[in-house]
Amino acid sequence: MTAPERLILRDPETAHQPNATLDFTGLLLILRRQAKIAAFVIVAVMGAAALYLESVNERYVARATLVLTPIETRVDHTASQLESYDVSHSIVETELDVLRSRDFAANVAERLLLAREPSFAPSSDAPPMSDAMRRAQIIDKLRASYSVFRSGESLAIEIKAETEDPELTAAIANGVAETYIDRAELDQRQEIERSIALLETRVEKMSANLSAMEMELVNFLRVNSLDDTDILDRLLGQRIRTMNILDTLERDARQSDVERNRAVLADIEDRLREHTSASLTLDRMQRALELEQTRYQAATTRLNELETQLDFVPPRARHVSVAQVPVEAAWPNTKVALALCFLAASILAFVTALLFEALNRRVWTETDVYRLTGLRNVGSVPRIPRSGFLWRRPPPLKFLSTDPRSVFNEGLRGVLTLWMNAARSSRSTVLMVTSSLPNEGKSTVALSLAGSAARDGLRVLVVDLDVHQDGVTALAREKHTAASLEAMAKYPDTPQKWYPSDHRTASRSTSVDDFEIGPKTLAHGLELISVGAQGRLNPNVLEDVRDKLIPELRKHYDLILLDTPPVLVLNDACRFGRMADTVLIVVRWGQTKCDNLRETHDRLKRNGSVMFGTILNDVDPRKQYQDKTGAYLGGSAYTRHTFGKV
Repeated sequence: MTAPERLILRDPETAHQPNATLDFTGLLLILRRQAKIAAFVIVAVMGAAALYLESVNERYVARATLVLTPIETRVDHTASQLESYDVSHSIVETELDVLRSRDFAANVAERLLLAREPSFAPSSDAPPMSDAMRRAQIIDKLRASYSVFRSGESLAIEIKAETEDPELTAAIANGVAETYIDRAELDQRQEIERSIALLETRVEKMSANLSAMEMELVNFLRVNSLDDTDILDRLLGQRIRTMNILDTLERDARQSDVERNRAVLADIEDRLREHTSASLTLDRMQRALELEQTRYQAATTRLNELETQLDFVPPRARHVSVAQVPVEAAWPNTKVALALCFLAASILAFVTALLFEALNRRVWTETDVYRLTGLRNVGSVPRIPRSGFLWRRPPPLKFLSTDPRSVFNEGLRGVLTLWMNAARSSRSTVLMVTSSLPNEGKSTVALSLAGSAARDGLRVLVVDLDVHQDGVTALAREKHTAASLEAMAKYPDTPQKWYPSDHRTASRSTSVDDFEIGPKTLAHGLELISVGAQGRLNPNVLEDVRDKLIPELRKHYDLILLDTPPVLVLNDACRFGRMADTVLIVVRWGQTKCDNLRETHDRLKRNGSVMFGTILNDVDPRKQYQDKTGAYLGGSAYTRHTFGKV
C-alpha cells in the first residue's frame, strides 16, 4: 500500500518571515519581560538616592556681583602722576586670579573672623596643630566655599558662595566683594601715598638745592661786582680815555708815560675780560636756577594733585548686587534630585534590561525560533491557570470542556487550522510532538491538541511513547495497561494481542469489538494508547511500525499524535521521527534555552524528520506579542474579557 503524502509546510522563503529588527514594540516587550530587573534597579537607585539625600547636609547658595570700572586710574611712577588706562581682558583675568588667591582669602577670613566659626574651626577631636596650620586650614575651606567667574567679555564678576549656614553664605559672598573693593581702594591709596612721600622727598631736596643755587648766585654777584650795573660803562669809559691818552703820548714821544698808560690799558682790558666771563657765568647760573625752579614748581604741582587725589580715590569696582540670606537650601533639592535620579535610574534600568535580554539565552518570541531553526512558530498556547481550593491546574481535557472559547483553546485551534490547511493533500496525518528537555509541556500540548481536534469532530488517537514518564497517560488520569510496541508492529490489526496475557484473558470475557479492546477512549473521538517500556528500539520493529502499524491506524483516525521522550534526553524521538509525517517541537516560553532548541532541531533534521514547526507553550498573553497565529489574543478585548478563564 502506498503511504499517504507527507505533510510539508510551504517553503519558509515564500512564507512570511518574522521581522528580526528591533522596533518600539520589541523594546516594550523586552521591558515587560525584564520588568522585575528594571523595577529592582529603579527601586535600588531611588532608595540609595533617598538615603543619600536624607544623610547629606543642606547647603545654601548666595551670589554677589562686582562690576569693574571701565577705566582704571594708576600712578605713573616714572612721571609721578596719575594716568588712566582702559580695563582689558588681561586685567580682568588678573583680578579674577587675585580673587582666587590665598592672600586675598586670608584677608576675607580676617574680615569675617572665620576662626570663630564652628564650621571653619578645627573639630575638638582633631590633632593639635600650629597657628599657621590652623590658618592655612581655614583659608583652604574658605577658598573651597566660594567661586568667582564672569560671563563672556563682561566686566561683571559674579561671586558664588556655598556653605551649610545661610547667614554665613551671604556673609562670605558679600565679604569677598567688600574685601575686594576695600583692598583695591587701600592698594590704590597706598600707592598714591607712596608717590606723595616720594614727591615730598624730591621737593625737599629740590628746595634745598634751589636755596644753595641762589646763595651761590648772590655770592658770585657780590664777588664779581656784578651787582654794580655801572661798572661796565665805567670800564669802557676808562678804556677809551686811556687809549686816547696813549695815542697823545705816542705822538709826543714820551716813552715813560706811554709804558705806564699801556699798563693801565692792559689792566682795564683784563678787568673787562673778567667782567665778561663773570657775566657769562652769571647767565649760566641763572638759567640753571630757572630750570631748577621750573622743576620745583612742577613737582610741587604734582604733589598738590596727588594730595588732592588722596581724598578722592576713584573706586576700581562697584558692589552692584548684594547677596541676600537664602531662605531655601540649594542642595539637596529633593524634588529635582529625585527626578534626575529617577531619570538616571530609568536609563540604567533600560540598559540593564537590554543587557539581561542579550545575556538571556532563552526563547521568547517566534523571531527567536526562526533565527535559531528557520522554522515557523505555528502557534502559542497560554498557561493553564490554577484554580480551586488547593490552587491546582485542572487536567487539559477538563479545562477544554469547561471553557471551550478560552484563549488556551483558541491557541490550539490556531495550530489545528494551520495543520488542516497544510494537510489538505494528505488523507490523514501522523504528528509527533516532542521537546528539548522534560517539563516543557509536550505531553500537555499533545493531549490538548488531541482534545481540541476531537471537539472539532476529528477522530484522534494519542500514542504515548514516553515510556519513562507516561506524560499523556498521567495527564489523562487513566489507569491503562501499557501495550507492547513490538506486538503492535507484529499484529497491527489485532489489538487484543498488543497487551500482556493477563489483559488479553480479561478482554476475552468482554463482549466488545476486538479493535475497541486496545485504545482507551478519553472523550468522544479521542483515544489513547500507552506503550510500555521496552528494550532497545529494534530497527526492524520500527520499520514494521512504519510500514504496517501506521497504515492500519490511518484507516481509523484523522489525526495520530505521537508523544515521545525529549530529544536531548533519549534518542527515541529521533527514531520515532521517521515514522511521523511531521514533527512539532514544543518550546516553553521563557524557559527553553536557545542552544537546546537549536540542537533539538539539528538532531531531528539529521535523522530525516520533517518539521511542522514549533509551538510556544506556557505563554503569558499579556506579556508576549506576536505577529503570527493567535497574536491578536494578547491585547484584544476578548482576552481582557476571558483572561481570568485562561
